[in-house]
Amino acid sequence: MSALGVRLSVMAGKTIPIPLPEPIVSRLRSVKVTETDTQRSAFTLVFDAGRSGPAAAFDVPLMAGGAIGPGLRVVVSVWFGAWPTVLMDGIVSDIQLAPGDSPGAATLTVTGDDISVLLDRHAVSRQHATPTDFVTVLSVLAPYVAQGLVPLVIPPLDLDVRLPIEGVTSQQSTDLEFLTTLAERHGYVAYCIPGPAPGVSTFYWGPPVRVGIPQPALSIDLGAETNVLTPPTFRADAMSPVTVEGSVQDSRSGSTIPVRSMASLRLPLAALPMRVLNGLDTRSRQSRESGPGATTAVARAQAAVDRSDDNAVTGEGVLDAGRYGGILRARGLVGVRGAGWSHDGLWYVRKVEHDIAPGGYQQKFTISREGYGSTLPVVLT
Repeated sequence: MSALGVRLSVMAGKTIPIPLPEPIVSRLRSVKVTETDTQRSAFTLVFDAGRSGPAAAFDVPLMAGGAIGPGLRVVVSVWFGAWPTVLMDGIVSDIQLAPGDSPGAATLTVTGDDISVLLDRHAVSRQHATPTDFVTVLSVLAPYVAQGLVPLVIPPLDLDVRLPIEGVTSQQSTDLEFLTTLAERHGYVAYCIPGPAPGVSTFYWGPPVRVGIPQPALSIDLGAETNVLTPPTFRADAMSPVTVEGSVQDSRSGSTIPVRSMASLRLPLAALPMRVLNGLDTRSRQSRESGPGATTAVARAQAAVDRSDDNAVTGEGVLDAGRYGGILRARGLVGVRGAGWSHDGLWYVRKVEHDIAPGGYQQKFTISREGYGSTLPVVLT
């Protein structure tokens, strides 16, 4: 399958994904992959399921061979040049067959979620007698290494070590829900990163990636250098930032310690944060923690403030992969240029929807940061 010089490969299998047979690949009509750092990533494959020939009366060709079915592991890779990029490593969860209007015509739609669905199958009641959340996360992820899920866990700055006599961490949910809850306490995110090779993925538990080399810039209103099909629509939410105040009774000393967080500690992407433009007049929330130590309570308050700043200003648009010359990935940085100083600069890519079909590859993106103004003198391509 080719789209503006982009090649697409799809693999599937019960345990080890293998390339789909040519008769099935030839029926593939479109692929959609949605990447996000707040929910599981998802994919949709649409096939032509029309029936013809002697076997038409027996069954739909795509269903008869067993190459496409529920529970299969699917790997979608996109090739720009000679090197492939794994776009999705997931599990088929739903199959829909829609007969067409004409005789023998039909469409088969295969949908599924990324490989983190393996962590979301069984709710358990479990006690974790571990000294820190960092160790707890590693222990939860350890059994999934055998299924090709490699943990990438970043220790939180607030390592409040728990003594065995102070209690244990209780889990009354699936492993994915539990890891997500632990991540939110520290202002972290938890998600799967497909690749780098088919059949292997990484489970990331750590802070949003706001450092490192940004992806190629989104160029807006720059003549021949423009690479967006639909320029981003920017929206500011003045009510997004919050402050957190309260107090907590330290479980070790018994003393009451004030808890107060007034500003985000994330690496700034904007020169003028929304809470500064508001004159520091932001919504306030009460810290309602009971049980944790003072260090943990302060860290959770700071995490809530950090998250509130992340989406103060957002932008949504569509780019063309051929003009862009690559794949825009969610959960990282990207530059914006040509939109004016207020909206140029670095942004965090929160969500990308990849739509691939013969003759075209479009990427709908959602970017966000804490305010207006570029922190860079110039945005490089």
